[in-house]
Amino acid sequence: MKKKYVLFDFDGVIADTEESNSHYLGLALKEFGVELTEKDKQRLIGTHDQELLIEFLSRAPRKVTVEQLTRRRKELGNTYENGNIAPIPGIVPLIQGLRQSGVKTALVSSTATHLIIMGLNRMQMTDLFDVIVCGDMCAERKPDPECYLKAMGLLGAVPQECLVFEDSSVGIHAAKQAGIEVAAFTGSGNGQDVSEADYVVSSYEESKRVLI
Repeated sequence: MKKKYVLFDFDGVIADTEESNSHYLGLALKEFGVELTEKDKQRLIGTHDQELLIEFLSRAPRKVTVEQLTRRRKELGNTYENGNIAPIPGIVPLIQGLRQSGVKTALVSSTATHLIIMGLNRMQMTDLFDVIVCGDMCAERKPDPECYLKAMGLLGAVPQECLVFEDSSVGIHAAKQAGIEVAAFTGSGNGQDVSEADYVVSSYEESKRVLI
């Protein structure tokens, strides 16, 4: 069945931001005496779980609050405003082609709205989505399905009409819990477990086979 709606995650799907995001968080944590490990970075992909930040800060030599960490992160900058950010090869023509064929598109991310809009504006991609749902628009973030359920509601869609592109295990789980088929994009090379996905594609050229 050809899909009427295609929904995209942002980090690692639209733009390869995961390593840069970890870099900025790592800079802030290091100032408080905490080293961000490779295992920590893997656990962060696809989620903005405050509990993870609390866990990382528990390794600090003195008491540090999430609020202090967040404030310092803002001072140091971020991927979306200051970092090198560019569309993953093939994503722009893919979305343009979908829209030209009458498919509606949505962006569904756990990242805060102002950061996503900043990143989209820098890449000149803001007008490529009919609906944008970000983490601060929902009570729960991925792996909870709320963000995908909200996006479908705004699109007027049902799960059977939708396809999601995700790169993280938590994002894939969120979409599957919402009843949507998922194409796991592995082109960003983050090494996530994508076994729950319905399809796996390593490039957007390859994605054409799951959209027919």
